[in-house]
Amino acid sequence: MATTRAVRAAATRHKLLDAAVELFVEKPYDEVSVQDLANAAGVAYGLVAHHFGNKRGIHLEAMRQIARRLEQGLPPPGPAATRIRHLIHDHFASIQRDPAAYLGLMLGADPDSRTIVDAGRQLAIRALGEILGLDPERPAVRLALRSWLAAVNEAAIVWIQDGYPFPADDLIELLTATLAEQLRQAARLDPALDPVPTLSALDRPNGFAGPDHGDRGPAATR
Repeated sequence: MATTRAVRAAATRHKLLDAAVELFVEKPYDEVSVQDLANAAGVAYGLVAHHFGNKRGIHLEAMRQIARRLEQGLPPPGPAATRIRHLIHDHFASIQRDPAAYLGLMLGADPDSRTIVDAGRQLAIRALGEILGLDPERPAVRLALRSWLAAVNEAAIVWIQDGYPFPADDLIELLTATLAEQLRQAARLDPALDPVPTLSALDRPNGFAGPDHGDRGPAATR
């Protein structure tokens, strides 16, 4: 009996969270009520508080859920340039599975949502440092990597909002070249930094097909 109740409770929580993700990416926080959440999930009003404490609690958990959907692990072993392209490819593939959720998370004005986004950036910076063989705690490296991640996110936002005007593969090459330039400038800030081996790999073309490259939008990452 206890197990059955636990299963029902888990199912209710899951339904509420799914409803919250959909509602909070469609509407601003203040335009979503607890009753809206309960109605969308098809559960009693009081169950929102029971599972999440209040609207604020379910909102933050919805933002964490979106962030988890967008996370990806380290790419398989191989040359740094291949791994970076693999990482960007996976990032764009996850965005394209749910672009509305991505925009809701990245464009949210809520300070706690920004904290969730920033935690994801910290993980990404450590992953990039490992792939590139660079110390992410080194100020010039940290500046370059954090600036590049901001560029990736802004590029993704504009790409989605403009209706996928360029093939994803071409955008990946643009961002790979941008990373190379960021590291080149980091070396100017920190002359002791030696990113030459990484730069030579990142600068090497890898299938950039130009303006006539195949399909656009979501299909382009396949």
